[in-house]
Amino acid sequence: MIRKAVLTLIGAVALAGVAWAQDGSRPEDVLNAAQSGDPAAQLQLGILYEYGFYLEDNKVPALAWYMLAAPHGNPKAAQRRDLLMARMSQADIEQARKLSAQLQGTRAAAQ
Repeated sequence: MIRKAVLTLIGAVALAGVAWAQDGSRPEDVLNAAQSGDPAAQLQLGILYEYGFYLEDNKVPALAWYMLAAPHGNPKAAQRRDLLMARMSQADIEQARKLSAQLQGTRAAAQ
């Protein structure tokens, strides 16, 4: 599941490259930063998923990235997390928690 999420994310990052080009960062830089634990990059990926960019079933990964960013002092991620959770089923929230833990575990293994 984590592999599918990362592959989907890479495709989404490619689609959203224009948005990130405005601030000078490349999509792969944002993905790498998010995977390395950068809360701002994690927030960007959450927003990318939440607002779709032509992806289906994007709320679970969006919430997972917000869940990673929020505990590190990112108030916008915490706000987005809470608003998104209010619109999701308990099953989807649990799935996002599991994905968040997997992403966190992948990051820990890479360090």
